[in-house]
Amino acid sequence: MAKTGMSAAEIETMRSVEDELWWYRALRRHVLHSIDPPRAAFQLLDAGCGTGGMLSYVRGRFPQAQLTGLDYGPRALELTAQRNLRAELVQGSTDALPFEDDFFDVVLSIDVLVLHGVDDQRAARELHRVLRPGGTLIINVAAFDFLRGSHDAATNMARRYTRSRLQLLLTSAGFAIRRMSYWNMSLMPAVAAVRWMSRTKAQQPDVRSDLKPIWPPLNALLTGLTQAELAISGTVPLPFGTSLFAIAWK
Repeated sequence: MAKTGMSAAEIETMRSVEDELWWYRALRRHVLHSIDPPRAAFQLLDAGCGTGGMLSYVRGRFPQAQLTGLDYGPRALELTAQRNLRAELVQGSTDALPFEDDFFDVVLSIDVLVLHGVDDQRAARELHRVLRPGGTLIINVAAFDFLRGSHDAATNMARRYTRSRLQLLLTSAGFAIRRMSYWNMSLMPAVAAVRWMSRTKAQQPDVRSDLKPIWPPLNALLTGLTQAELAISGTVPLPFGTSLFAIAWK
């Protein structure tokens, strides 16, 4: 199998910035608002939990939830375990989830289907299989191939999605789509310029991602901007953006 996930250096970088960086904060708040559990002790799987930032947010909002985190990388799971989230942590692939059919009430898939080593069609079918009837999939993926740059190389990203491509992937796996929208629209021109200029660095052995701390007032401004966009996208789908967010049902 091809390498799945980020390099060791990028995993450490993610852990160092993900609790405060504007992109993570805005997305995680939107994910929490999108979870409508059927009961207090509902079963949730974060399929591709990384270093545990999303699970930490979920634990804070839903203290009685039964949480499971799956990731391909042992180091990512070690860093997640250090958060003491009272979650079951499992090493494995989204292509072949090591769980029973119809087991989870909610499944999260945050920027996992985009990775090298992940067969997105098999993974989508697996996400559908482990959800209970009526269960919810919450998914985020990178959008638009023209936004590829050195960040994609550093984070081992194989593909980006359009709305139609993600819709076809999910419906073919058996999902009914409740809502889908691009987001991070306001910053898309700036992101596109940075990514285009970075393409010459994509083949360098020491290529690094865009993940890095930024000036706190700017971080707060970007957090508010993207949170507002995501809130709007809940009722009016945005026509473009650097990422694509969807909620689907089984």
